[in-house]
Amino acid sequence: VPSPAQIVVTSENLKTVLHWQYPPMSETPRFIVEIKPYDLGRYKNVSTCVNIAAHFCDLSKEIYGPDVSHWFRVKAVVGSQESEYVETEVFLWRKHGKIGPPKLDLSRHSDKIMVDIYHP
Repeated sequence: VPSPAQIVVTSENLKTVLHWQYPPMSETPRFIVEIKPYDLGRYKNVSTCVNIAAHFCDLSKEIYGPDVSHWFRVKAVVGSQESEYVETEVFLWRKHGKIGPPKLDLSRHSDKIMVDIYHP
């Protein structure tokens, strides 16, 4: 069974997602994603990403904090066979996360200009 490939972690506006590619198979592959926070020192299953068919996993609720290093890994399961895990490089939200610009709404009310700012 081939391992997942092209594993990428994206993080924008506190939404952190692991993406991967997988070749088409006659049987639908399932995937298992694990996370290793530095503080924990070992991998554990991401409960929402066990035996999934999607080629991505939302890790937003799994990140311990902006200063904690994390590693992620994913493997494929096809029938009774499993691939090797493929691990990401270290992910540090403070270093790799991105915050987009706020949304601005301008409106005029008689002789006043109203500015509404919404965080991303």
